[in-house]
Amino acid sequence: MTTIGARLVARLYYVGLSALYKSVRLQVTGQEELEAFWARGEKAVICFFHGDYLLFFPHFRGCQATIFTTRSHRGAYLAEIIALFGYRPCLLPDQRKDPKTLEWMVAELQRGYNAGLAVDGPLGPYRVVKPGALVLAQRTGYPIVPVGIASAWHITLKKRWDRYALPLPFTRAVICIGAPISVPPEAHGERLEPFRAAVEKTLRHLNDQARAALNRQRAGPAV
Repeated sequence: MTTIGARLVARLYYVGLSALYKSVRLQVTGQEELEAFWARGEKAVICFFHGDYLLFFPHFRGCQATIFTTRSHRGAYLAEIIALFGYRPCLLPDQRKDPKTLEWMVAELQRGYNAGLAVDGPLGPYRVVKPGALVLAQRTGYPIVPVGIASAWHITLKKRWDRYALPLPFTRAVICIGAPISVPPEAHGERLEPFRAAVEKTLRHLNDQARAALNRQRAGPAV
């Protein structure tokens, strides 16, 4: 597909996702705390699981974030969509093949951007946090802000490794924004593992919390 064709597809995706987001009955927890954090001029590495990112783009637009994606055919499409939502896309080479990838990520954030990162991407394992986000937080001094997302009506793409959840129009959805998790500069090697495990546990908890909130909404008020 030509560049013009790719941009047209990205534009259609953007319009569709924006319309979907406007139809969603959304509940958000932790938003005020995050906005107060940004009001102080602080930056963060915003983390989420790969299969839940669809509502992330329209909800956090305007937060001056760099979204990292892989340098690939699919990544190029995603970069077009990311840019339409007002983020700064950053296409990265495969970190396994290019040791400079992390240096590029650090340099990008030092320009004054927040980061948005699917911490179990690009290819899993499913909901297992990789250490890259932790190293990025350690190197920049930015705390990690974990985000859990759940929707009541959605289609789960079970054949994908991330079990991608595609929210349906007019669904109820919940976004749970957790407290910042700081990674100290001395946390190297084995010392990094407790922080990695804490981020993974917190993300899983926030996703469970979002689903529990949806279940309470479905059940209605107690009599």
